Amino acid sequence: MPGARGLQCLAVDTVFATSVTLGSRVRVPAAHPGASLVIALHGWGMTERAFERWLRPGIAARPHSWWLPRAILPCEISGRRIGYAWYVFDGDQEALRASMDEGRAYLLGLADLARRALRPSSITLLGFSQGAYLASYTALTRPALFDRLVICCGRPKSEFVDDLPAARRLKILLQTGSEDAGMPREVLERGLEPLRRAGVAVEERSYPTGHRMVPEMAREAAEFAG
Repeated sequence: MPGARGLQCLAVDTVFATSVTLGSRVRVPAAHPGASLVIALHGWGMTERAFERWLRPGIAARPHSWWLPRAILPCEISGRRIGYAWYVFDGDQEALRASMDEGRAYLLGLADLARRALRPSSITLLGFSQGAYLASYTALTRPALFDRLVICCGRPKSEFVDDLPAARRLKILLQTGSEDAGMPREVLERGLEPLRRAGVAVEERSYPTGHRMVPEMAREAAEFAG
């Protein structure tokens, strides 16, 4: 038997493919047929119920319809708590894009359902953190289907968008926290600069907070939605 010095550590790449149908749900804290609709995406590890608590000042501020979908991928958080994620990310950008495509397909179906059920005057896609990445990817790649985009404590995933000039029709609000260590300015600029070059206007507002949505953010997002 070889001694410990004779052993080698090997890394072997493998692939595990699976197909699982996952259930989700949409929380509807307010519904006003014919009014503006806000579809709001929570961040990684959150639930739609927890996100609603952050959004309440905005929900109370304007008579919009609000749909709060639960993200499509369950994940175990500390203490046996189950949170949810919008996509899978391990550093590989092509795999990330494929996973975001699945999340986008879910959102497009949801928007179509809402459009037929409520006939809203406009649709705003709002996202916080991981939800902001997916919201921006979805709205920027399908700008004809949305009117406004609110990116809260995230950044536009503009490098995944093939036709940025088409997104000029979108009204975009970027909400940042001045104390948000999770979203450094240099990271944010990587998403904003391609938009500027394409002539896509982004209104930016900063708030004295870290990586969270504070009441002022929720209220101003609701005002921005129409």
